[in-house]
Amino acid sequence: MTQGSSDSIDHHSVIVVGGGPGGLGAAAVLEGWHPYFKGDYQFPVYEVQQLAEQFHDCPMELDQHRVLQAGLRPIEFYRMRHHPTQEAQPLENWTLGFSKQRRVDWKMLSLDKPGGLWNNVPREQLTLGPAHWMELAQYPVLQFYADTGRERDANELIHKSDIVPYFHAFAEKLGLNDHIQTGTEVTSIRPLSEDAGSRFIVEAETDTGTQWYTCDYLVYAVGPKSAARHLTASGATLPYVQYSYNHADDLPGDRVMVVGGGRSADWAATESHEAGKTVVYVMRQTVEPHLKLINESQHLPYYQHLARILDGEQDRMGLLYSSEVREFRANGEVVIATPEGEITVNVDHVVVEIGGEPDYSLLQGFPALTLVPKRDNFRFQVMQMQTDQATFESIDVTGLYAAGYLSQGTGLSVIGFHSGAYLIAGDILRRLGYFSR
Repeated sequence: MTQGSSDSIDHHSVIVVGGGPGGLGAAAVLEGWHPYFKGDYQFPVYEVQQLAEQFHDCPMELDQHRVLQAGLRPIEFYRMRHHPTQEAQPLENWTLGFSKQRRVDWKMLSLDKPGGLWNNVPREQLTLGPAHWMELAQYPVLQFYADTGRERDANELIHKSDIVPYFHAFAEKLGLNDHIQTGTEVTSIRPLSEDAGSRFIVEAETDTGTQWYTCDYLVYAVGPKSAARHLTASGATLPYVQYSYNHADDLPGDRVMVVGGGRSADWAATESHEAGKTVVYVMRQTVEPHLKLINESQHLPYYQHLARILDGEQDRMGLLYSSEVREFRANGEVVIATPEGEITVNVDHVVVEIGGEPDYSLLQGFPALTLVPKRDNFRFQVMQMQTDQATFESIDVTGLYAAGYLSQGTGLSVIGFHSGAYLIAGDILRRLGYFSR
């Protein structure tokens, strides 16, 4: 089948690529769940407050360039109403409400179920921030807890066994599932000629084979780790080497090596040690940034565990800093280059948690994207797409919007990027002539 030659091509006004919280948030607004302002919240910038009062019944009608010109980042325009304080707000105190409006024609393509990669994190994984930081505002996490009989504190960290059902319930409650196609791996996104009637053609692999989609607007929400990094060490495909971690119970033997250095590797190393295994932890970074991260993350239980392990007299965890695996051997021997020279250790199992990065290679045939580095002291590292900060549209490709962590100017968790959903959907709706003023 040649590109664009079949009547089976499925066209939609908007295609959302990725089913994580970034994509789900945009999809909810496109489905017609629009915000409105209520209550007596006052923005700190007078000009912005005036705009909020003028557009309180449908703030998405407001061109966010006006907010930007008034001196407030547009993503904060909605975040301040959703999260006016660091603490979770009782539902009766919310100053952000939602009403159901007419949907636009959108479809989501996702390899995973709603929630994206959260479906595949370790069995006992906790979030990095409070539960209410992880919520998508159309369905407050406190409401989810009440609806499902969960007695939880929204100011506490949220466990995988709660956050994954929350994202699934979000999609169900808001009527998104009919437009979400899971088990779908997008393999390329290309431009169409102007006379084709739409900007993008998307190629994807499904259980039934290759499928093509076209759209006028595309929301790119593939997540910060959609392109996995790979080890260059020889023997990296041997059976005792695995590239994801679920639980220490899945690791045969008593001696486990963890290769990484990020938060996922820290989790695997700590939990494996707590399960009674001897752990060899190999990382490229030096000792200073790792200890700094541990010391500054003591609000997280597993970093409290890791600090106790390192501070105590123990002989079941060895950390090799500034080191790199060179070879995996069939007999369980692993050759490691360390600052003191090459060493060989014997292990039963290896967990490789070296992270990933956004897969921008799916976008083929477009002008080169302008990417900007996002870094922080907690090892959050991602190359973000430079976007119009009032719309999150790429500055390089018309009609391409970056959602979630992928857009320039977002923060550390859903609390930082969820508001981008309103910027993206608002701009698309405006271009479609949806608003009356």
